[in-house]
Amino acid sequence: MKVGIIGGGMMGLATAHFLAKSGIQVTILEKDKQIGGLSRSEKIMPGLTCDRFYHVILTMDGDLLEFLDEIGLSQDVQFRETKTGFYTDGQLHSMSNTLEFLRFKPLSFWNKLRLGAGILYASKINNNASLQNIYAKTWLIRVFGQENFEKIWEPLLKSKLGSAKDQASGSFIWACINRYYGTRHESAKKEMMGCVRGGYDSILNHLQDNLLKNSVTILTDYEVEAIEPTENGCVRVACNSGESFNFDRAVVTVPNPQIIPMCPRMPDHFKKLLEKISYMSLVCVTLVLKKSLSPFYITNITDPDLPFTGLIEMSHVIPTEIADDSALIYLPKYLASDDSLFHKSDKRILDAFLQGLSRMFPEFSIEDVVAQSVNREVYVQPIQETGYADMIPPMKTPLENIYLVNTSMIVNSTLNNNQVIQLARKMSDFLLHEN
Repeated sequence: MKVGIIGGGMMGLATAHFLAKSGIQVTILEKDKQIGGLSRSEKIMPGLTCDRFYHVILTMDGDLLEFLDEIGLSQDVQFRETKTGFYTDGQLHSMSNTLEFLRFKPLSFWNKLRLGAGILYASKINNNASLQNIYAKTWLIRVFGQENFEKIWEPLLKSKLGSAKDQASGSFIWACINRYYGTRHESAKKEMMGCVRGGYDSILNHLQDNLLKNSVTILTDYEVEAIEPTENGCVRVACNSGESFNFDRAVVTVPNPQIIPMCPRMPDHFKKLLEKISYMSLVCVTLVLKKSLSPFYITNITDPDLPFTGLIEMSHVIPTEIADDSALIYLPKYLASDDSLFHKSDKRILDAFLQGLSRMFPEFSIEDVVAQSVNREVYVQPIQETGYADMIPPMKTPLENIYLVNTSMIVNSTLNNNQVIQLARKMSDFLLHEN
């Protein structure tokens, strides 16, 4: 059986890996010049290649850790103790242990107790089906109270989802809390974050080597224009280069909005199902600084006037020798794709973000910047609205021998590569058992 996979991000690559292990002949068609999608890396300066967007591994990410072992990288996974900060009311606060939590000035003692109890309660929920049809705001106020919602959760929801915050379900915010709680190593109750030495550049290189060894064909700079079943039961995939391919099966792994123009013969009811899911876009500034800004891996920002939605100091996770003792900083901004910021020039975005950084850290100087880059993606985070589970499309499309697996199928979890690996394995098993 010959299978064509449209999209060479982690979803497509992992699906190809599992299919090829089962003896399937696989061809990957990727529109960009490099594989990796959201996990792709960039050479930000001589001697330093880093992820375009920040990624970490949690100790609870069993599927991803198993996958890394399969491609020969388990020895390169390392975990470090990290800390969490909050920037609120113009001040930086540490929230990395119980004592610091109790000293958190923006909340009263009663609200601290209620916040802590609420997080513990959320972490113990195993079946969150009832949260899928309730708004995040409603659930958060019910569990944490009005003041905690206004001072902590509402600003965080706004920073993460922007204008879509009022659409998010209780299930989505529960997933965020649950994943955060999963950073706590069970034995020591310490916050632990991990990475592969060399980041996703190393992962993608090892994965590509494994795919090639299993006779997978990887074609980059091949943008797919049309996918349609043929009369003889095959699937024809046409690319903008003028080339076309015939496969026994096709697996589409790109975001929903990109699928619709590729499949002109897709029935209207299925197109409408794909259109139901909205996506957040992402602008992310990466900085290499001469020195660290804070002791925190992540600083959650509740100040609505700052242009970015968080500060991630990845150098607290990666081995120190990789960044040569410099600080690797990510400043993300999640927003709607029609937000004017998304379409501004790199220079204007960089200037605005650096000004925001100077407000947070008065001691910060532009002279501390060694290197910088601006990356953006249109379709990043599917918005898990109320009733989201009913919006998820099936893996088998109405078009014969055309299948679908993408991040819109992640439910009851945040977007992360552990979920991607789970779905890729599920897609492979589904395809093999179907045939």
